Amino acid sequence: MRFKLTLRPLTAYQKLTLNYNYPFSSWVYARIHESDADYAAFLHHQGYQLENSEKKFKHFTFSKFDIPHKARPIEKGEDFILLSDRPIYITVSFFIDKAAEDFIVGLFKNQRISIYNKKYQADFVIESVESLAIPLGDTIAKRYRATSPMVIAEKRPNGNDDYLPPTDPRFARYFAINLLDKYESVYGKGMQMDTASLEKLISFKLVDADRMRSKLIAIKQDRDDETKIKGYENFVFELNAPANIVEVGFYGGFGKFTSSAGMGFCEIL
Repeated sequence: MRFKLTLRPLTAYQKLTLNYNYPFSSWVYARIHESDADYAAFLHHQGYQLENSEKKFKHFTFSKFDIPHKARPIEKGEDFILLSDRPIYITVSFFIDKAAEDFIVGLFKNQRISIYNKKYQADFVIESVESLAIPLGDTIAKRYRATSPMVIAEKRPNGNDDYLPPTDPRFARYFAINLLDKYESVYGKGMQMDTASLEKLISFKLVDADRMRSKLIAIKQDRDDETKIKGYENFVFELNAPANIVEVGFYGGFGKFTSSAGMGFCEIL
């Protein structure tokens, strides 16, 4: 399920860090913990774990902030957005049952939120929470735009990740592997197939990469355990797969397990 949040800045001319993914994700965790400590502990410490694997998934993601009215444009070299007093918007997306809709609305409505790092802080009140009905339909191929960075990687022999652009011939294979992993973390393992069969079941096709760009996101910025991940956004792809597999990625985020930091958020075209 997806929910559009309207956030009103408490004052004008606040500085919102450009690297807001991790601070916003942390705030979402904090709200879940206040409302349901058991569920929060499950997400933080265990998550949906793939059988016989260390892979864990949170199954939620969020869009980039939509800021129609900045106090002024971002200038070269700046690492913040200077906000006006006008509302900004963000869509959060959870792979959850519709029965949890009231829980999610109550989680966010009328809450105050601070997004900050060591340099900047911006404070808001959430004025409204709108449930978005987005039917995915059947297995007919659909086109999507990656509106936030999607992270797909191949593990190198030294254990580091080799982040892949959608133009890389390996991208479709790892996209399919990762989406199946996410599906099986919810429903259990049961699909044993070779790579060729998997890429037929979950068929990824790059359609438009003219506006594509890479983006580096800092997780736990300015801390000793800071890590950086690389994703690609603003590309269009066609995906043909069973609807019950697609919806895990569409609502929970396509790509690696970093979706809960706002990666892999896509819109249907």
